[in-house]
Amino acid sequence: MNQKNSPANSVLIPPGAFIMGTDIEPFYGTTLAHSEHAKLDEAPMHVRFLEAYLIEQYPVTNAEYATFVQATNHPPPSHWKTGTFAPDDANLPVVQVSWYDSNEYAQWAGKRLPTEAEWEKACRGPDGRIYPWGNIFAPSNESESGEQSTEFSQILTSHLTPVGGRPATVSPYGVGDAAGNVWEWTVDWYQPYAGRKKRKKSRLPVVLSPRASRTLRKEDNKQKTLRGGSWLEVRDGTAERYFRCANRLHAPPDCTAGNIGFRCVRDVLPGQINSVHVPIEPLTEYVKERKLSNLCLLQKRAQRNSLKDSIIAVILIGGAVYSIVVKPELVLGSMAAGIIGAGFLFSAGVNFWRQWCAVKRRKEIGA
Repeated sequence: MNQKNSPANSVLIPPGAFIMGTDIEPFYGTTLAHSEHAKLDEAPMHVRFLEAYLIEQYPVTNAEYATFVQATNHPPPSHWKTGTFAPDDANLPVVQVSWYDSNEYAQWAGKRLPTEAEWEKACRGPDGRIYPWGNIFAPSNESESGEQSTEFSQILTSHLTPVGGRPATVSPYGVGDAAGNVWEWTVDWYQPYAGRKKRKKSRLPVVLSPRASRTLRKEDNKQKTLRGGSWLEVRDGTAERYFRCANRLHAPPDCTAGNIGFRCVRDVLPGQINSVHVPIEPLTEYVKERKLSNLCLLQKRAQRNSLKDSIIAVILIGGAVYSIVVKPELVLGSMAAGIIGAGFLFSAGVNFWRQWCAVKRRKEIGA
């Protein structure tokens, strides 16, 4: 067993509650501040309580993984030339490691891979923020001197960087490289949260090997969850969506890619931490109030849009009927107006349905 990764290199996450997931419903049809880029498999937003644990401050590096390879004769990552990494790459996160490789390393080191909840709490904090650093994706692109800001360049670096080189992405608990360097394996199998049906497919923005691609098609229902977002999303222009703390990705456990790594956690011995950081009851009430507030907002928006679309539909359809009766020579234009009016009438119906769903959900949550 390797004892080099002492608690001094880890971050203590205190016992307590935190907000997990995103408040999004399929009937919303409109954007809330915290769900602009959310996916349905992140719902529902809920409160989780976790006991204290230690999580590594940074993803496992090439140098750390090499110690494991040498001690156990485990096969090295496929991109290591002659079985080792370039000297300048010692502090880069190790990549091209499968879930099985990561799990074996964790067991050898006397640790384990984090659960989804442990990863999200460590990188999101207890307050339900969107990104590890806050609720705004990236600060202003320019500093006071007119040059590109350091925070902006750290978040939007489109290549693998040494661990600790992105201080702008540190989480509230002090967990580094929480987004933007590599996706990170978790111990959990991918499955929907309670009360949510499983989606059939989800985009996998990783560079897959041919073997992993075949496995993805054959074993779509047996996949491990990934968290974090990587440098590849910066290159693809999807970082704002995938760097969110609540975002979930999944891949077969034997998948390897140039933007997938991992970090480990270890348990805290019972009795070492007695105080609770965030109680569950007040946070549960806060989440309930936030959901009701969002539903009230969406109900009002749907009601307003339904009324507006209904008025437009009546004007267009009424005008079309009048024109056909009074001026038959304008029949083509009248029919076009009638079709457009029918579209607004359909939109009004959809918004009425959204309004009804919001009212129903408010009653369910408030009961």
